[in-house]
Amino acid sequence: MKSMKRIWLAGMCLVSALALGAEEMDCSFDRWYVGGAGGMVLPQGGSRMRRLAGGCARFGYYFTPVLALDGEAAWMEDQAALSVKALWHLQGAEWWGMMFGYERFDPFLTVGAKGWLDHAQAGPVFGAGALYYLTDSWALRADADVVVGVDSSVEAIFSLSAGVQYSF
Repeated sequence: MKSMKRIWLAGMCLVSALALGAEEMDCSFDRWYVGGAGGMVLPQGGSRMRRLAGGCARFGYYFTPVLALDGEAAWMEDQAALSVKALWHLQGAEWWGMMFGYERFDPFLTVGAKGWLDHAQAGPVFGAGALYYLTDSWALRADADVVVGVDSSVEAIFSLSAGVQYSF
């Protein structure tokens, strides 16, 4: 359990450093968002978990159009997980518009910490995903994450999710 606390602390420090390093920009974009998704977990390498389907609730805050802080609570049968991640949106970068120029599609990369509460397994989480904006506020969202096992017999836990996101 001590390793889980250390991982959460390290993840929070990483995400806080990313958030504090973000330059403050104009407020012409929606800063807060909430969402929900359905997903599945694909545990690997020695995990007592099995393949599960379930759901998650997300909330977040955009510091800039490119950088957001994302919190997630997931549940799947007898499993529960909490995560904190930084999202780096590629669509918000100047070079994205020059290369692709498609405004509705917004891919992103994630880094942070995720912990499975019922099995006391936690670790750094890395992932990728994409948003497809239906309107200025509503978007479809898909994520793929991997939690790397630290101080446990579990090598990795993969998760996939798809859902909606509302920005306000």
